[in-house]
Amino acid sequence: METVMSAAARVRREFRRGRPPKPGEALPLHRMVVWVRANGALANLRERMSAAKLNPEHVTAAIVYIETADPDKPQFALLESKQRTPDECRFDAFEDLGRDDVIAIGMIFDQYDEKTGQHITFPYQFTGLNERAIAVLRKAAEVQQMFTSLAKTVN
Repeated sequence: METVMSAAARVRREFRRGRPPKPGEALPLHRMVVWVRANGALANLRERMSAAKLNPEHVTAAIVYIETADPDKPQFALLESKQRTPDECRFDAFEDLGRDDVIAIGMIFDQYDEKTGQHITFPYQFTGLNERAIAVLRKAAEVQQMFTSLAKTVN
């Protein structure tokens, strides 16, 4: 029996299509580069949602970074928030990402699928990552998924 993929799932698959970057000797990205890449990726996914006649506001995202003191614990920098202005979000992200003990590793996206009624959380890499960093990015997605589930039960 063939499973029919929802429009949101097709958009997500197309957005993530291709090979992930390979781990390398890349230096940590400057906070401006991280901010531009993160906002570009969010805009790209939202454009794809609009093209598929889905609500682009059903996608949210956050930058995931680690601190050298605890490299296995994901930290989050919000791209946007209902409680803060875009400038405040950018200022907070720049404060966090500009520290010497911080390395940005990627993003997590949360996409609401109207057809299935589910929130799907998935990671997105900025650069090639080693296995440890990939595990942290996956952990960030799990944390976000738990947070989304908890928020649904509170409302």
